[in-house]
Amino acid sequence: MVNSIIFLLAFAILPTDVASSTATPSNIWNTSNMERIPAMVVNSSNFAILKSGSALFPIFFGLHTMDGHAFTLSVSLWRPGHQDTVIWSANPDNPVSQYAILNFTKEGQLLLNDGNGTIIWSTDTKSNSVAGMRLDFSGNLVLFDQNNSTFWQSFDHPTDTLVMGQLLCRGMNISVRPSNTKWPSARIYLSAEFGGLRYSYQPAAYSKLFAVTASTTPNCYAFFNGSFGFPNQVFSLPPARSSEFIQYMRLEPDGHLRLYEIQGYTEARLLFDVLSVAMKFCDYPMACGDYGVCSDGQCSCPSLRYFRPQNERHLDDGCTLLTTISCDHAHDHQLQALNNVSYFSDNMFKSLATSSPSKMVCKQSCLTDCSCRVALFQYYGNTSVDGYCLLLSEQKLISLAEGSLYLLSAYIKIQENLDESLPEESVHLISLLEEKARSGQLLDLVDSGSNDMQFHLEEVMEAMRLAMWCLQVDSSRRPLMSTVAKVLEGLTSLEASPDYSFVPSLFASNHTGAAGSSSSYVPLGSHLSGPR
Repeated sequence: MVNSIIFLLAFAILPTDVASSTATPSNIWNTSNMERIPAMVVNSSNFAILKSGSALFPIFFGLHTMDGHAFTLSVSLWRPGHQDTVIWSANPDNPVSQYAILNFTKEGQLLLNDGNGTIIWSTDTKSNSVAGMRLDFSGNLVLFDQNNSTFWQSFDHPTDTLVMGQLLCRGMNISVRPSNTKWPSARIYLSAEFGGLRYSYQPAAYSKLFAVTASTTPNCYAFFNGSFGFPNQVFSLPPARSSEFIQYMRLEPDGHLRLYEIQGYTEARLLFDVLSVAMKFCDYPMACGDYGVCSDGQCSCPSLRYFRPQNERHLDDGCTLLTTISCDHAHDHQLQALNNVSYFSDNMFKSLATSSPSKMVCKQSCLTDCSCRVALFQYYGNTSVDGYCLLLSEQKLISLAEGSLYLLSAYIKIQENLDESLPEESVHLISLLEEKARSGQLLDLVDSGSNDMQFHLEEVMEAMRLAMWCLQVDSSRRPLMSTVAKVLEGLTSLEASPDYSFVPSLFASNHTGAAGSSSSYVPLGSHLSGPR
């Protein structure tokens, strides 16, 4: 019943004259003179200039927003009650404000300016030959000349989405900014080239070619009903059942190319993971994030002794070292063997690795290179001496997989968090905690690279304050274990720390701040923990 009401409402609120289907040069638009298309999703709006499609699948070109603040110049498939499906965008990574202006200049160029006048995007089509623009039924934005021939079209400049009937030709690609990355400029690409379709991840130098098996290779790869790569089919797809269904493919931030299907005003339905016939979950770069080990679609850390997940709720975010590697403590660096672990891609290992006379030389190269985090060594064939050596730094993909390749050894650099060469009071870094507490720099002790730590920053700070309370030089000022338990359970609050002297008084002579903090109080065993 509800779906029927929404379906009827859709026809009631769908504008019959949103905007003309064509526009001519010497026109300027902003949100005040565009037609606002109603949406049932909070803060989501389309401000339309052109419309096309059908009553069942209306398509609009104009400014699109999901939050009311950041706008993109987009072609969108409109569906009441659901998020609009953006099938092309001029500025996906550089949104503009609601005060942006779109200028269709008299020279025939589309020019998008932000509210402050900054040029964000243009078609770069300064030509008197441009007579107008239109939005085709398929969602293709076209600038045409006096003969109605195409001068520029959005289908030649795809973003992350392909619609049925669209071509991906040599020199063209769809791309997306990955969600889980340490590189701000990172992108995942699916590109058309001479031998087929190439999947790549930059700047990590990862690529995989989905080759055409036919004797001749096409210039373009078409997305038709039931296939991608027509006429030399590269991927077979589930076909759309009738004209009441519309399909589109999207390259998504996790690196997967997914086929979706929409019927009428229903929610888009995931139909197929297109690359799954050639790539398993663990084949994707960064499937389990930095230092993550991928096994049968599951992510884990290589060793809980030295690592912890970046995010306990999302193990695919990767892992982080419990102790940060510091170049100032290179003498404390060690290589820990990882059992049954290899690089996530054998082909990529071979392309990146260099020759090494021995495993020992490979390991030593990692230890003497402060930026090295992982060393991988594989013997040549049946030899027991020389082989391939791959050193991984933070600037490379540190992506691992379970199951060792033939004759491959993996080592990870660690730095013990206990420095036995320090005085006894500094071995457990209590003096560092004291120093940071005195200078008001406790935040320096929190791992800024851990999303989980940053998300729970207040809990982390409270745990450190509780630790300082328990580390008081004067044991009479330390809380009972029953009080500690109540604090941890949220039944009572922390007291202000009496002072920042945590080092026992017998070591205090080397620490000026602790010199006056001595106590003759020695607790009885029965006082260490009271009843709860």
